[in-house]
Amino acid sequence: MLDERQAGLLTDVLNSARLIRSYLAGVSRESFFGDAEKQDAVLRRFEIIGEAASRLAPDTQAQFPSLPFRAMRGMRNIIAHDYGEVDLELVWKTATADLPVLIETLQRDFENGSAAET
Repeated sequence: MLDERQAGLLTDVLNSARLIRSYLAGVSRESFFGDAEKQDAVLRRFEIIGEAASRLAPDTQAQFPSLPFRAMRGMRNIIAHDYGEVDLELVWKTATADLPVLIETLQRDFENGSAAET
């Protein structure tokens, strides 16, 4: 069981991942690459995911060994500090291939009470 702050951070990760999924529902790769507004929305949510991941305690991160917290923080840092170096192909791949696993993992843990507040 996690304390309220840690559970809240994981909730932020999950909610942002779900929003990315909703932003990209029915959107093709080509449409995403041509739509600066979609890109901005997705990148902002990836920033939130990375920031929340950076605030998770090591003990919390250890409870989710399959989640790439370091990569989450890394993507956030690139978006926030090296915005000219953002690789939209990687953003697309992460959003379409990796986020479903993250969502499934966190949803399952919240449903099972593992990530629930104490």
